[in-house]
Amino acid sequence: MKAHSSAGIAAISLALLAAASSSRVETNSAGMTLARIEPGTFQMGVDSVPLPAGITTAPKSAGSNRPSNGDYDETPVHKVTLTKPFLIGAAEVTIEQFRQFRPDFQGDPYYAPYASGVSWDDAAAYCAWLSKKEGKPYRLPTEAEWEFAARAGTSTPFSSGNAPPAPETPNAWGVKNMHTGVAEWTLDWYGTYPRDPQVDPVGPPRGIAKVVRGGGLDDRTAKNSGEPGERQPAEMAYFRRSANRASIAPGFAGRHAIGFRVVQAAMPATAPLPYDAPFFQSAVLQDKPDLTKRPDPKRPYFHKTPLFPNLGERDMREVGYKIGLTPGLGIAYHNSAVQVLSNGDVIAAYYNTPREEDDPDQSILVMRLRYGAEDWDLPEPWPDFADAADAAPVFWNDHGKLWMFWGCPRLLGAKPFQFMNSTDNGATWSVPQFANLVGPVGAYTPQPINSIVRAKDGTLYLPVDAMGGTSVIYASNDEGKTWRDTGGRTDGRHTTLEIAKDAALVGWGGKNTNIDGWMPKAVSRDGGKTWVFSKTPFKPLGSGQRPSVLRLASGRLLFVADWSLRKTKEPRREGAFVAVSDDDGDTWKQRDLPGVYTAGYTTATQAPNGVIHIVTSKNTPADYDIELNEQWILDGGSEAPARAGYLLEGTKTFRYENGRQQWEVSYKAGRKTGTETYWNRDGSKRWEKSYSADGTWVWRVFGPDGRLTATSTWKGKNLIDAKF
Repeated sequence: MKAHSSAGIAAISLALLAAASSSRVETNSAGMTLARIEPGTFQMGVDSVPLPAGITTAPKSAGSNRPSNGDYDETPVHKVTLTKPFLIGAAEVTIEQFRQFRPDFQGDPYYAPYASGVSWDDAAAYCAWLSKKEGKPYRLPTEAEWEFAARAGTSTPFSSGNAPPAPETPNAWGVKNMHTGVAEWTLDWYGTYPRDPQVDPVGPPRGIAKVVRGGGLDDRTAKNSGEPGERQPAEMAYFRRSANRASIAPGFAGRHAIGFRVVQAAMPATAPLPYDAPFFQSAVLQDKPDLTKRPDPKRPYFHKTPLFPNLGERDMREVGYKIGLTPGLGIAYHNSAVQVLSNGDVIAAYYNTPREEDDPDQSILVMRLRYGAEDWDLPEPWPDFADAADAAPVFWNDHGKLWMFWGCPRLLGAKPFQFMNSTDNGATWSVPQFANLVGPVGAYTPQPINSIVRAKDGTLYLPVDAMGGTSVIYASNDEGKTWRDTGGRTDGRHTTLEIAKDAALVGWGGKNTNIDGWMPKAVSRDGGKTWVFSKTPFKPLGSGQRPSVLRLASGRLLFVADWSLRKTKEPRREGAFVAVSDDDGDTWKQRDLPGVYTAGYTTATQAPNGVIHIVTSKNTPADYDIELNEQWILDGGSEAPARAGYLLEGTKTFRYENGRQQWEVSYKAGRKTGTETYWNRDGSKRWEKSYSADGTWVWRVFGPDGRLTATSTWKGKNLIDAKF
């Protein structure tokens, strides 16, 4: 008798189970087959067994290899119980089924017969239409329902074992294509997993992105060039696992690879989990203090503050997350943004990646310098479209309305940028909007550059990378509701933008271009349609470099950049400089930035008290927030040992909306002193930090049961020792 292979036995067993489940299937008026899923309990999250190399090894087109223990957002693994049966689409909604709701829908032939390119909003609207049509409740599956149905009783990476099933192959519960074909919207807002067991969970009450299951979002074959329909996402099994999580804002529509399937069941009655806001959104003061206190403007002022924690040679995931750094924080930070807020705080952002640039786990990180404090809060990953490489943040304070722009360079179907707003100094944010483009649109790379300006007629101008050594300027005449490609291209990638005194648009530099060995300048007097190019007195820039230009309150222009190319065969001048111009850029006064090996992708902003903040990127040994005034640029001077101007004093206590303590911290001359404590909403202690006069501090982190889980000792931003 011929022996069957284990794979053959598994296939036979799967077919028998699928056949046995046929009695659990019914068809609705839209022609959909629905599979009945019975109540049950499962472990939600990444499998405890390391993933096989066949799943984690990436082809060249997909970037770096994936972690063998899954992504950080798939933990902690937690017990989930679903108490009620539900009917779920045995397959995704097809193009023809969606056309019953929206007759003009085209779909993408690549994913036919299934609908793709649908926004979450449209998917939810379809469910509402179908509910009204049939008189039965239809909705999107919760994230837990989706994973429960995808696993179909298994605890392996796929319902079929260690490899995805063939397309159109139903699992043991009669549901197919959860590991193949289009990715799928779910009902939930994206957020961190709880540790405690959950019953009929529905996720957090709000967020910036909806959970996508069944596939990643990035095109891993080439950077997006404005024609995403020509490429498709890499078919890497890792992103198809039952546990894998992706996410993106609910308004995302166009030529992308996301579809959906429906659930026919009442909405779970479970209350959403509490929204666990990042620390930079917590305890934000909304009053408007005296922002004019400053160092003596007649005396030079220069002060540097390190921005990022330094773990030395320790691993971020194995050490950093365990000692209290926010899961998802990476090891490479680049492409800076900085802005002074209306309450005096300063906010900064970088892209944040765990491995290499454009990794699918790359997010933005944000940190806050509280007004009057000496040190910045620790960085946190946010915002994050999971499994889409977020990059290129830009902040802009428009008279109290804070804008945040960023892009996703490899996202299939990406717009040139997306943006959101805050009117409470970054404590809460609108749901991200994607650039609504009108008129002809040329090729682009979805990476906004570090500046946005408003012309005298109210038009907003935002520079974004184009292709090669050029940049494109997008304009909006209706406060961001619509944007248009102005038509021209500057001579320089990463061109930073300002408005000249005669109202012309002026683009400074960029990288990968030069005029006779000098950084180019581009001037447009027709709103970006055409540009005239000339040489600047600055050397050109290349990989890992970007200049910053800023109109100061005094009317001067400020310019910051590296002295020369970082990668060149010719002799180069190391370091970075700052310069000011009294004649709108015809001549400049330049000065070295001491202790700065490279400014990298630098950004500058100015506070109401005249102090200029400059943040650096890829500097060794640390990236800095540099504070200086114009007098220092003109006259030079020594570095101040501490921040000058308004400084915090005394104990500050903040509370949750339920009245319980949230955060308590004491300051002396702007520096933290004594013991700083942060509590959970239930009153349990999350962490505490104890500060010594010599600059060392000890961080203690507590688990859900109140037990001490980790202790680490620091000197400034440098980790000295860690114990678990």
